[in-house]
Amino acid sequence: MRRVDQNMARSAAGLLPQVEGEHAKELRTRFRHLPVQLHSSGLASTYVFLASRAASASSPHLRRAYTEVAQRIRTHLAEGHLIDAELGTAPAPGVHRAMLEALAGMDSVSYARATREIAVLFSWLRRLADAVYPPDRGTS
Repeated sequence: MRRVDQNMARSAAGLLPQVEGEHAKELRTRFRHLPVQLHSSGLASTYVFLASRAASASSPHLRRAYTEVAQRIRTHLAEGHLIDAELGTAPAPGVHRAMLEALAGMDSVSYARATREIAVLFSWLRRLADAVYPPDRGTS
């Protein structure tokens, strides 16, 4: 049986695309800011940001990364029975409105639990991005 941290590490690792150079630097920067953004803006606002950037980011690598992080949030919360299972697999962009309605409809305890779950995922993303996309990668 896997531990919770092993599952989160595996989930986070699956979200990090194989890129180098400037793309790696961009992704590292974005993933490093997710825990701070979640803490300062909240889960609903952070989810909206990710969904928006999935459609408008400056590079295909960033668009894909934002898309996958938003999808992983939905999947993770559905697996934890914090949102309807259908939201975990529904296609974007249509799912975004339903996801926001689900977040807005949560009681304060469920919302706090969902936020904590995603904070742990984002913490793993930040750590792995630091390891996979080191600051000096692509230079020399």
